[in-house]
Amino acid sequence: MDNYGFFDELKTEWPKDAKLLYVPCNPEKVKENGKKRQIILDIFASANLSVSECKTLTEEDSANDMVAWSDVIFLASGHAPSQLAFMKRIGLKEALSGYDGVIIGQGAGAMNAAFYVYHTPELEGEAVDPNYVRFSDGLDLTNIQIIPHRDYIRERSVDGLNLIDDIVIPDSFGCKFYLISDGSYFKVKNGETSFFGKGEVIEDGVIYPVKPGKIIPFMSYVEQPVIRSLISEGYDMIFAVEKNEERCEVYHLDMSFWGIFTESRFDYKEICKRLSQTLVKEEQEIFLEQVRISSIQEELAKRGEFVRTVHVDYEDGRRAKNIRAKEVPGYPDWLMIIYIDITSVLDYDWMTDEYARTGFLDRAKLFLSELHRDDHYSLVFANVKGLKAVNELFGNQKGDLVIFQTRDALRKYLHPVLMGRLEGDNFALITADENLVEKNIKSMCRQVFRTESIKYSYEIYCGIFRITNPRVGISAILDGAKLAEKSIRNNKRNQLFAYYDDSMKENYVKQRFLLSDFERALADNEFMPYYQPIVNAKTGEIVSAEMLIRWQHRDLGMVSPGDFIPIIESEGKTAILDKFMLESGIDFIERCYAAGKMAVPCAINLSRVDFYDSLFMENIFESIKGKKIEPAMVRFEVTESAYADLETKALEYLGKLKKHGIQILLDDYGSGMSSLSMLETFDFDIIKLDIGFIRKIGINKKSESIIISTIKLAHSIGAKVTAEGVENEKQLKFLQDADCDYIQGFYFYKPLPEAEFEKLLK
Repeated sequence: MDNYGFFDELKTEWPKDAKLLYVPCNPEKVKENGKKRQIILDIFASANLSVSECKTLTEEDSANDMVAWSDVIFLASGHAPSQLAFMKRIGLKEALSGYDGVIIGQGAGAMNAAFYVYHTPELEGEAVDPNYVRFSDGLDLTNIQIIPHRDYIRERSVDGLNLIDDIVIPDSFGCKFYLISDGSYFKVKNGETSFFGKGEVIEDGVIYPVKPGKIIPFMSYVEQPVIRSLISEGYDMIFAVEKNEERCEVYHLDMSFWGIFTESRFDYKEICKRLSQTLVKEEQEIFLEQVRISSIQEELAKRGEFVRTVHVDYEDGRRAKNIRAKEVPGYPDWLMIIYIDITSVLDYDWMTDEYARTGFLDRAKLFLSELHRDDHYSLVFANVKGLKAVNELFGNQKGDLVIFQTRDALRKYLHPVLMGRLEGDNFALITADENLVEKNIKSMCRQVFRTESIKYSYEIYCGIFRITNPRVGISAILDGAKLAEKSIRNNKRNQLFAYYDDSMKENYVKQRFLLSDFERALADNEFMPYYQPIVNAKTGEIVSAEMLIRWQHRDLGMVSPGDFIPIIESEGKTAILDKFMLESGIDFIERCYAAGKMAVPCAINLSRVDFYDSLFMENIFESIKGKKIEPAMVRFEVTESAYADLETKALEYLGKLKKHGIQILLDDYGSGMSSLSMLETFDFDIIKLDIGFIRKIGINKKSESIIISTIKLAHSIGAKVTAEGVENEKQLKFLQDADCDYIQGFYFYKPLPEAEFEKLLK
């Protein structure tokens, strides 16, 4: 057979006494591989190409070590898909990065050397198998897509299909295949590709001859790394889906997603299901709904595009992904699906030119990896106190200027080596410990925002985590700094900064434990309603009660509401508890009625979050209507701070409840948000004076005057008044003289379990 000077060319590159690494197609066929290897060695010997030692690459070998050992690598012929799968499993592509020896590809090995490999069907059943992968990423040694054995393939049929006319030509649109005769070859060196022998090019359905000599690959030598970098920097997968049968063909696939396709057998629905399982939990169900073929087609028809952003949690933080769908020109039955990581696009904060959250976490991880144990650095989490007030007082533009001033203050006083704006008014930075002297921190934490007409003082709270162990992950370090900052907000000391300590983590872990145990405890009836009686101020007779939640934990005993309510509120689960309290109160009153016992109206607290749960709010009256009780026996308390934040829709819910005879109470009046406009916009039935005012009776004359005025004001607009937190005779006497209607507090009763409250009513 004419080899067109192959061995003469090879001799110019062959190392002396070469160490040869033989890469088989199927490492399990040991006997067959041994025979093929010996044939190759005999051919090299007859051509006077010296081989001092030869090894066969197996599954058990380290690809990095074997590649480093070799001078020449021979990629054998055989079943190309099997060989490529084997090479991917052992990471041969990565091992070859920077390799400066000689690589020879024969048959399948030559096909798999391409950047983007085309596998012609070889075995019976492959041509008609919708899951057979014809295109895949290869070893990236060249961008030449080779189809060997030209003379044989021209006459070859698979599954009743002519290999050239029925398979290769339809696949050639957008591609360039080189169909070459046996003995022909390509030589790639220093970015130049030369062809020796006979062959043809099949491109966009057209066949034309290829001439020997230098050729220009489908992508030039310069373009190859550009395209590679584009794909490597975010393209997780590119595949097409047939609209009717929903079978898929893969064009690019990151190795981390390999299992999704092999396990799903290229069925679109199964691929989407497996992909959804990688997303954050709250996005999984809606993702599956939105990526249905019918949903995609509908949106493409309406908007001309389909794009969704989803999120995936990794050990080092959350990353953002785009899934995009496009029509394929010329192929009306197919959609192109692109799944791309867009986190790097989001690395920088558009407003401050600092790193955004993802960018900061990535760079911080790198910084930690280069840190030595004797280096002294800390991570600081900074939060602007009261930015919302700045925006409301002076407008969002001035609020942005406060953000800029905060950034500049952090840089001026703490000299960070790395800084990012995580979100809103939250910054994170890493700085040397020598910069964290108390004078610097205090100067930085107290700021004055000035313009020509404005002077506004604000504070920056800082949580500090000393990096004593660089091996601790950046997410854990940032979480620790956040806990330290949160401890400032939760205590009443005039603190501006705090260092993390393990007790903060213990409290956090306890809260997370309670959150994870929440649903189990609810199912096991560990939550209990307590009732605090409210009495007539003149007679002391019990006229109503406020319902309060308690948690008798199986392991921890009685858990304080202060420990579990905040974490449940932060996770948006308060409606579950409030629904439980509503049902408990209704059942209690109904049981009292049925037994002919005394019952009094019971008040349930509604949180601000409840009003944004339309299903919960709309079902309140339905829950009452189905029971044999008067609606007036159920009352709802709304804190004045929550009421101040409510939107029109939420206020409509309160109005509907009043129309059904349900009384609405304004709780904590006087706690800091008091506004006459609240009393003007809604007809509250009862106003509850905050405990802070009651405690100042006999101490502060102004507070006493405000109490008297508030009671008169309430009466003048047709509302009653309840005083909360009454604990002694002096407070009671003052309130009675001020004509207060109702009293709630330890002076009369503490909160009682349901059974004790029922006995008390007798």
